Amino acid sequence: MIAVDKRAAGLLRSRGWEPGAVLGAGMEGTVVDVSTDEVAKIWHGRSREDVEALVEFGTALWAASLPFATPRVLELLIDDELIITIERKVHGRPLRPDRLAEPPVVDEDAVRLMGDVLEGLARAVLSPGLAALPILPGDRPLDPRVLFPTALAALVERRFRDRPELLRREVPDVDDLVPAVITGLQTLPESDPAGFLHGDLIPGNVLVRDGRVSGVLDFGFLTTVGDPQFDAAITASIFDMYGPNARVSEERLDQAFLARFGHDPQRYGLYRAAYAVITHAHFSPDGSDGHFAWCARMLRRPDARAALLPSCQN
Repeated sequence: MIAVDKRAAGLLRSRGWEPGAVLGAGMEGTVVDVSTDEVAKIWHGRSREDVEALVEFGTALWAASLPFATPRVLELLIDDELIITIERKVHGRPLRPDRLAEPPVVDEDAVRLMGDVLEGLARAVLSPGLAALPILPGDRPLDPRVLFPTALAALVERRFRDRPELLRREVPDVDDLVPAVITGLQTLPESDPAGFLHGDLIPGNVLVRDGRVSGVLDFGFLTTVGDPQFDAAITASIFDMYGPNARVSEERLDQAFLARFGHDPQRYGLYRAAYAVITHAHFSPDGSDGHFAWCARMLRRPDARAALLPSCQN
């Protein structure tokens, strides 16, 4: 059982909240039960500015008229670098538990429910606050004055420039591939209409009840306003990143999303290559983690390269 940090527990009690069971723990924070309708999130590695942006974002999310529940910050607790938010509890069970040893192939119900989430997000009532979050923790929001593919191209360029040596080690032609990704994004027409993007729609972030999506959690990793095809492409790929059935699940989700939404499979490949460059060094500075290995494999995949310049399709 995961225990609540003593300092965090003390801060919660000093503000009238009694910490209960730990409901989840990840890279960004630890979620603790504090009442029937509220949870506390103890943030890891987030600045005060980041979390204040999250409060602004939550207000916009509340007004977005989504067809499912989402977290909303009700109170902000700060003690030096310790930051805790009290948030509305979202009820339901995860579509699939995290960290299954051998995740099964995605079934028809999961395909439908993931599509329902994407459809709900794409139809959100948009406002500037939905693009207020840093595009990655410690980064800055995408510039809302710039078309989404162009802003994404600038992010690809910057993230590769910051740590080029890791991908050069695993993808020999990456110095040709990254400019091809950038050019592909810069010449890509803006999707019409734009939609609200979650950015990290893994099954554990989708809650279900009575066969329907009841809630969506954990906004903040690539959360912004942009092309709904980006969210669909990345969702299909990260539904199962490491299991033996990962590619089969991705293909089933691809087929369903392309048919349901009329998307372009070439955009999917381009956006996946962009995602791999953008996030490859986010979780490990030395590339020793599974996420980096996944990103390197993505950049070597023929279907991702087929969306780029001919020189990168070998």
